[in-house]
Amino acid sequence: MANARARDVKNSTLAADTRKIRLLLLAFATILLWLAFDLIFTDGFVLTPRNLTTLSVQMTVTCILAIGMTWLLIAREIDLSAGAVMALVIVVIYQLQVVHDVGTLITLIVALAVGVLLGLINGSIRVVLMVPSFVVTLAGFSWIRGTAFIVSEGQTHAGAKDSFYLISNSYLPPAFSIALIVLIGGYFSWKALRNTLAGQRKLPISRVLDWLQLLVVVGVTIGAAVVFYVYRGLPFPVLILLVVILATNWVSTSTTFGRHIYALGGNPLAARRVGISISLMTIGLFALMGAFTALAGVIQASLLDAGPPGIGQLLALNAISAAIIGGTSLFGGYGSIWGTVVGSLMMASIANCLSLAGVDTFFQMVATGLILIITIAVDSLVMNRGKGA
Repeated sequence: MANARARDVKNSTLAADTRKIRLLLLAFATILLWLAFDLIFTDGFVLTPRNLTTLSVQMTVTCILAIGMTWLLIAREIDLSAGAVMALVIVVIYQLQVVHDVGTLITLIVALAVGVLLGLINGSIRVVLMVPSFVVTLAGFSWIRGTAFIVSEGQTHAGAKDSFYLISNSYLPPAFSIALIVLIGGYFSWKALRNTLAGQRKLPISRVLDWLQLLVVVGVTIGAAVVFYVYRGLPFPVLILLVVILATNWVSTSTTFGRHIYALGGNPLAARRVGISISLMTIGLFALMGAFTALAGVIQASLLDAGPPGIGQLLALNAISAAIIGGTSLFGGYGSIWGTVVGSLMMASIANCLSLAGVDTFFQMVATGLILIITIAVDSLVMNRGKGA
């Protein structure tokens, strides 16, 4: 019995170390990408505070969507309609703001309600009719996009109210930005240091990984503080993203709901036997995905200051890619919020660096696709090895 318990602890530690290695490699690969393009292809423009601030804003929409997608993938579900949902939300926003002169607060409430409603529709069809989520949301990709064109009559409205425009085009004061970044970074640095010094792990590789993780957290904190202090302060969309990251990470790691998500994806039959309502969980996850999509739509609409009904054609695929590149299993049962954040940063960095280097958009799509194929292949090999295949 004791030997079995010790073996389980060792296997758990090895699995945690493997996931940590993957995230650290992804983080260092992103840094190397920045350095290569900064020194060789863009004459030192990539690592300027202005471009890094722009990059942080560019990743916001995809990252928020990818966080919602992460929960769905962990639970063995998927949502291909996210781009269409965001398009309809944006169209509704500009119909209210421009055509009907509705205030910003009411507009935000309606936008979130539209996203949640569409998520509930997807989830309910999935559960009640027992149609695979791939099929349900693929259909949603069509009918929701068509609804966006019907509501807007195929027109792109622009010129929202100033209060709405400021949502994505305002900054926190630099001093307040530094204080907030140091507070958040200091907390996670303290947690990483405490874990490093705890001495609970005996494998040398585990200690090395703990120190590397601490180094990355401290480095990111210092770098972010410098960047946002030098260039205008913390963008408001990034502040929203930080709130979403911290909230969803806490839910994933410290709440019953978060444990149920992993249980649902790890072994649905066992989850049902212990009393987890798979139907309610599934509908709830799709509703949350709708809420995240609506929030991303609000940010995107404010950034664009326009409401084109054709927006977001590949957005769902980008969100899925970011989650998978960040370590979320396509086969369900595993994923992390921080991994998705790093995956989103990698994808945004590829697009940003290639654009600055003057590379055509088509080549950016090729690069992202190749990375995604490699990531899925590695994930599949790990799963097969774990099953003894």
